[in-house]
Amino acid sequence: MSWYQLKIALRAENLPRTETLLKLAGAEAFSIRDAAHTDIVEPEPGTAPLWPDITVKALFRSKSIAAAGHNILASTLDNSTNIRIEQLSDSEWQEIWTKHPATQKIGKNLAIVAASEEWKDPNRVAVRLNLGLAFGTGSHPTTSLCLEWLDSNVRPGARVLDYGCGSGVLAITALSLGAESAWAVDIDRQAILATCENAKLNGMADKLWLGTPDELPAIEVDIIIANILAQPLRGLAARFSDLVVPGGYIVLSGILSRQSDAVQQAYASNFGPFIQQRRKDWACLVAPRI
Repeated sequence: MSWYQLKIALRAENLPRTETLLKLAGAEAFSIRDAAHTDIVEPEPGTAPLWPDITVKALFRSKSIAAAGHNILASTLDNSTNIRIEQLSDSEWQEIWTKHPATQKIGKNLAIVAASEEWKDPNRVAVRLNLGLAFGTGSHPTTSLCLEWLDSNVRPGARVLDYGCGSGVLAITALSLGAESAWAVDIDRQAILATCENAKLNGMADKLWLGTPDELPAIEVDIIIANILAQPLRGLAARFSDLVVPGGYIVLSGILSRQSDAVQQAYASNFGPFIQQRRKDWACLVAPRI
């Protein structure tokens, strides 16, 4: 089968719209790069790799689908955007696109699986993702630390809030492992769209509420899991205290190890003791609500 690639040169401010359009156009995956940087498949949590000028490469299964995607982008984006269609040979496809995250086994019970991959292991719960359209594929240390905690700690009937949901992988994983309900919030509408699509893919749409933080209703949850950044996490301490029931848990990630103490101090009056897991330069903090 021939694969086709759209190569799109654009200004960084057009990236969120381009991501949404590529998803609607049927792109299988995409990567982002700047001339001075390597490919980015999963940006750091809570961020986008917004260099001033970027190149997006999007993969399509046929020339006709790629051409339709070209037309959608050309008619929607501004005239400074340059788009071209390229046919990929088998060797080019292997070199470029095998960099994208593969199926990952997490903990004892979980597997994160690309939407198009087959999965037949009855001993693991498979969470399927449309990879590449929002950060949160499970491959970044901050995401994998959160997934490992969920794999070991979600109990049947739990109520979970995924704050800064990205792809929705954490909320969908919690539901797949037995949580009764989940709320997923993000400031980025593209993330909400990606989470909605991934929830449908896993048959979880009816158990998942989606919206922005300002739209979140008055709720009480057993678990808040937030994979964002240290500064906003510190600012959310009071709100998280109001949302988690006594004995419930916060799981905070997206934190550099050197920022761990400051984040813990922000939560110390209502949460603790903290357990810290580290991977590379990143930390994940877990604590019960006092």
